[in-house]
Parts: sequence; C-alpha cells; structure tokens
Amino acid sequence: MNNKIELYINTIKYLKPSQMYHRVINRFNRKFNKWKQPIFNTPVEIKLQTDINSDINFFLIPEIEFDKEYLARFDIDEILNNQFKFINIKNKVDLSKAWNSVDLQQLWRYNLHYFEYVFKLAYEYKKGNNPQLYYNEFKRLIENWIDNNPIGYGDGWHPYTISLRISNWISVYPIFQDELKKDLDFDKKIKESIQLQYVYLKSNLEKDVLGNHYFENIKALIIGSIFFNDSEIQEKFKKELLLQLDEQILEDGMHFELSPMYHKIILEDLIKITHWLKNDSIYERLIIYIQKMIDVMYSLEDNFGKTPAFNDSADGISKDYKSLLTACAKHFNLKPRFKSNLENSGFYILKNNNSKLIFDTGDICPSYLPAHGHCDALSYELSVNNRPLIVNLGTYKYESGEWRDYFRSTKAHNTVMISNKEQSQFWGSFRVAKRIKEVGRKQFLYKDIKFYAGKYTSYHGYTHKRFIGKLSDNIFIILDSVEMVSDTCVKSYLHFLPGAIIENINKTESNRNIVSITFDQEIVKIATIGVNEIDIEQSWYSGQFNVKEENKAIVFSKSKDSKKFFGYIIALSDSNYEAIEAENELKIKCDKEVIINYDELGAML
Repeated sequence: MNNKIELYINTIKYLKPSQMYHRVINRFNRKFNKWKQPIFNTPVEIKLQTDINSDINFFLIPEIEFDKEYLARFDIDEILNNQFKFINIKNKVDLSKAWNSVDLQQLWRYNLHYFEYVFKLAYEYKKGNNPQLYYNEFKRLIENWIDNNPIGYGDGWHPYTISLRISNWISVYPIFQDELKKDLDFDKKIKESIQLQYVYLKSNLEKDVLGNHYFENIKALIIGSIFFNDSEIQEKFKKELLLQLDEQILEDGMHFELSPMYHKIILEDLIKITHWLKNDSIYERLIIYIQKMIDVMYSLEDNFGKTPAFNDSADGISKDYKSLLTACAKHFNLKPRFKSNLENSGFYILKNNNSKLIFDTGDICPSYLPAHGHCDALSYELSVNNRPLIVNLGTYKYESGEWRDYFRSTKAHNTVMISNKEQSQFWGSFRVAKRIKEVGRKQFLYKDIKFYAGKYTSYHGYTHKRFIGKLSDNIFIILDSVEMVSDTCVKSYLHFLPGAIIENINKTESNRNIVSITFDQEIVKIATIGVNEIDIEQSWYSGQFNVKEENKAIVFSKSKDSKKFFGYIIALSDSNYEAIEAENELKIKCDKEVIINYDELGAML
C-alpha cells in the first residue's frame, strides 16, 4: 500500500496545478453524469454556413482522407455487415450493443466511436456506383450511434472520441448534401447531434490531460465553430491553438511528446485546421509550424521503411507520411527539408545513400505528460536500403498488464540496462513516477570522426553515456560508459526485425566476438568491444497494435571488473576494418587509422 502511495506522489508531483484542478472537476462530472443525465441548451434552429457547408472540398482533404493506403484499412463489404477491423482486431458485432460492450477491447471501441470508416462510405458514394447504398449505410450507422449513446454516458462521450467523431461527421457532411436535402428528418437529426456533442465538448475539455488530447479538442471546436458559424468560439480557440502550438511544438519542429506517431497525428490536425482557416489572419503563422513539422517527419521517415518506434509509436494509426507531404505540397506549396540534428527533442539522424540511423538522446516525456513515454533513453534504430533492421520492439497495446510493461521496458529498446533496473519508473498504462534526469546531448568531432553523444541518470542513480560515431558510410561505432559500483551488472540490448538471421558467433584472435546477421541478402557484422559475454535471446516485436512476432536480440554483458567503456562496431556490406583494444584506448583501421582514448572521449560530454 505504501508503495502505491509513493507511486502516486512521485507521479502527481510533476503535474501542473491546473491539471489537478481539472482532473477533480472532470471526475466529478463523469460520476454525476452516471447518476443524472446532463442537460445542455442548444439552439432551436440550427443554422450552418451554407456557402462553406455545401462545398465538398472545404472540410475534406482528399490527399489525406481519400489516400488509397488509408482507405484500404476499411473493407466496405464488412462495414455493410457490421464487421469492423481496427487495430488489427476484427469483430462482427450487434452494433446497438457494441458501443460500450465490455467484451470488446476499449481502444477497439474507441475506434468504433471515431467513425473514420465514414470516409470509405463517402469515397464509394462519391464514385457514383450505387450511391444510395452508401448513403443508407452512412445514415444507418449514425442513427445507430445517436439512438444508443445517451448524452454523457459511455465511451462515445469521452472528449477525445467526440473530438474525432464530430470532425469526421462534419468533414463528410457536404459530400452527402444531395441526399440530405431530400431526407430532412435525418438531416435535422445529425445536425442536432453534432450541435449537442459540440456544446458538450466545450464544457468537458481535456485540460486535465493536455497534450495531443487537448489539441484534438481544439481542432474539433474550430471545425465545429466554422460549421455552425460560431465566431465567438472560433476566435477563442484560435488563440488557444496558438498557445498550444507554442507549447507542444518544440523549436526543432518535433511534437513534445516525442513520439513519431503522435507527431504525425498532430501534424494532420494542423494541416486540416490551416486548410479550414486559409483565409484567416493566423494562416501565415500556422504555415510556419507546418513547415517545421514536415521537416521533422521527413527527416525521420524518408527511406526508413516504417514509423520509428520511439515512445508509443506504431504503423497503421497515423496517416502515411507521404500523404501528409502530398497535401502540404498541393495546398500550401510546402516541401520538406532534411535535418540531421533535432537538438530540442534529442534526435540525431546519421544518413547516407544506403543506411539511416536514428539516435534518441532526448528526455522520456514532457514532465507533466508521461502517458506515452518508454524507457528508450539512448536507444537507436537502423534501416538499411529502406528496410528496418535494428529496431525497438514497439508498442503492441495500451491496456495495462504484462505486455504493456514489456514493450515500455528498458530491455525492449536498443539501449543499456543497468543492474536489471528500469531507466524510469513506469506503472499502469500511462503513468511514470520517478524518471531519468540530468539528460544531456552533444555532437562533436573527435580525431576527425563525427560523434553524437547523449547521457542521463536513471531514477536509481546510475549514469549512462553513449557515443555513436560514423567511421565511414558503412561502419558505425557504438560506445557506452557506465559508472560501475560493486553490485553493477550491465546488459546492452540489440533487437532485429523478425526474419533477420543471426548466423554465427566467431571469436577473433583479439578475443573479440563477431556476430553475422543476414537480412534480405544484406550481411551485417557486429564486433564487440570490452564485452564479457554475448547471448542470443528470443524477444517480441510489434510493428502495429495487437500484432507481435518473435524476433531475436543480441545481449552484450559487461561485468564490474572489465573496462569502463564497452560497445560494438556495426559493419554493413562486408566493409573491412580492424579494431585493436588496449588498456584505455581503441585503435581502428578502416579508411583511416584512428586511436580513440576512452578518457578523452568520455570528457567530451
């Protein structure tokens, strides 16, 4: 019990006072709503901005919502038969009972409430092949939601699900205008429901959570204010939008939750808001943020082959980065620029013609928002020829328990675990109590080698430094330094994409282990430095939610009696080099000969 109290104290102390206040208010409101259905006043007559709401291209951006890869997530025949696939789980449901069914995974239910599948119906309707069928299905699904989700009750009235749902309903509303004009009862019903959800959302903003959730609330209120010609709310939340952009988008352009997946989600929101406000005075300010954000997204994802798995990130959730770039090019005439150094967020990108390494030297999360943080300090991912090879293990699911803990853990990332202790104290689904501190980073030249370095101190008090250097286009060196004490044991994890074959472990004359990895006809050799033991372990990789595959991990172990520095050299494409270890230095011969003095290198950071 005392341990649980301590966890709460060490979690709560990082929150903003405003978060605590709104958490109490929101929790009271939710409990009150279960006891007595809330009443909200809405206008007797709902008037829309007819010139805007009859323009099918005003709210919807085809390059995003009608992107083929995105629409492929939804099978039209399955939708017509109440069968839905979200987060890689397919369920055939009795729709009227499914909205709040405890037999369905909560994140799956949330996706049902989001109504993203209406874009598939709108796309098929717009094609003109049997449009009545798709309009009838659009009407059936929305009426079923309205009839089975009384105000304030269940997942459908969570502010986040409201935010996504009304944005999606409004976006496709103009597409179905011809049918709605002939179906006045349903037209009135959907407009009244959107209005009610819009009014409810205004009183239930996620100021207790903030971050990406609050940003979604703002986006929904802006689109709602345009739809209903509500200038007062529009002006209020344009100002709030600018405040949140200033807080949530770091100077280097990365979203402050440090998740490439959520970065894309927020970028998509901003693209849409900017499109809706293209004639507004804040348009030029929004464009500046979009440019910085697409620079980051492009730098991380171009020729990488997947969404980089830092913090909570997975493929199949956010839109594909290419569709977002296409929308920016067409609607804003913006093109991305590659940046190798994201100093504020802590990402360094080492790129050449056939490989790309992303090194994370950042903090675990914003101090008051740890929900999506992982123990991935000083981890990295490596892609070769646009195919991921060395990977963090991913996210898998949000529900608390063994698998959530596993994928957030230190050993699930390509980093160092000290004395079998986690870097930060994560617990529950989205909480972090004590966390890493004294985080630092630096890039520098040493002996004509470009090094990228990072450091942190774990919540147990262990300090870890990592130095990644590029010896040539195809040779990387990873060196770690840990302050060793009597009970310290150190393990360095290296995870490979499923399908990679670890062929053999050979001992060289210099007593160095050489590991050969074959992957898609690529041969990679890894040579250890200052390592006592090397083991091959089975682990689990999750590239998408609810999908996990067996993969292999190399685990390098170092004892307290060995050298302070340890690590390995990664050689791609059968590159030749020679490495000779001495007491406090390492001599490397490749394109050039260089001697790395460990004391000198360690003093650089």
